[in-house]
Amino acid sequence: MKKMKTAINLIIVLLAVSLLFFASCGSAPAGKSARNAQPLNGMSDSEKFALEYPLVGSGNVFVFRNAGEAADILANGTGVVFIGFKECPWCQVYAVYLNETAVEAGIDKIFYCDILEDRQNNTENYQRIMNLLSGTLQYDNEGRPRVYVPDVTIIDNGKIICRDYETSKDTLGYETPKEYWTDERAGALRKKLYDGMSQISRSCSQCDY
Repeated sequence: MKKMKTAINLIIVLLAVSLLFFASCGSAPAGKSARNAQPLNGMSDSEKFALEYPLVGSGNVFVFRNAGEAADILANGTGVVFIGFKECPWCQVYAVYLNETAVEAGIDKIFYCDILEDRQNNTENYQRIMNLLSGTLQYDNEGRPRVYVPDVTIIDNGKIICRDYETSKDTLGYETPKEYWTDERAGALRKKLYDGMSQISRSCSQCDY
């Protein structure tokens, strides 16, 4: 009887360990950040973007594109490409102005590329984006070109017609976006973006956006 109880207890312990193992397999792998967790299935890009950029809200015009797709648009496409990542507080605020201006200009899609991991790993697609934006990029402290964020390119059939990366590197000593974005600065940004967006909305009947 004692041996039987011991065997039963052993079986219970093994079952418990097995349940814990399978439960852990459904979680994010150890060492991976929460940013790698995938949004819920069935959500629109607008809803997914709002989860990452809550200041923008779910009624936004952002659609997700990976670095390779963003490079393809920059090379041959037409539309607005927004490069950033959700951990960047300056991107969070910039996205609000960008979305509002797009709606005003009649642009129904902004292509959003989260560049963080590609930039960290210096991937082939990151190199492609750098080459396509060559001559318009800022430089790091070692004199090397780098894609700083937030970064916006308005493109028409592969031709850059407007670039903006205000606050991507130099924030004029201001520590927070709220301090930096005065009404005057925000108004100037909106006008610049609107003028660029208006060019592509007039220049083609079947744009990538």
